[in-house]
Amino acid sequence: MTKSPHPKKQAALSEIEAAAKEWQAAKKKERAHRNALAALVKGHVDSEVLSENKISTATGIPRMTIRKMVGKL
Repeated sequence: MTKSPHPKKQAALSEIEAAAKEWQAAKKKERAHRNALAALVKGHVDSEVLSENKISTATGIPRMTIRKMVGKL
């Protein structure tokens, strides 16, 4: 015979599992948005429309991160 979990523990576990699913979905969405931004950044830097410095200033993203997006690091 197995002992059934205490109702408070079960509710807490359900709450944690739901929050973890939301967090995982947010991470997946964040990665997709970052990849889309990186593609735009790379395109504009490669075509010399915008400089890394200009993009960094406009976005508030450190220039070294912009360089990673472009593939220079």
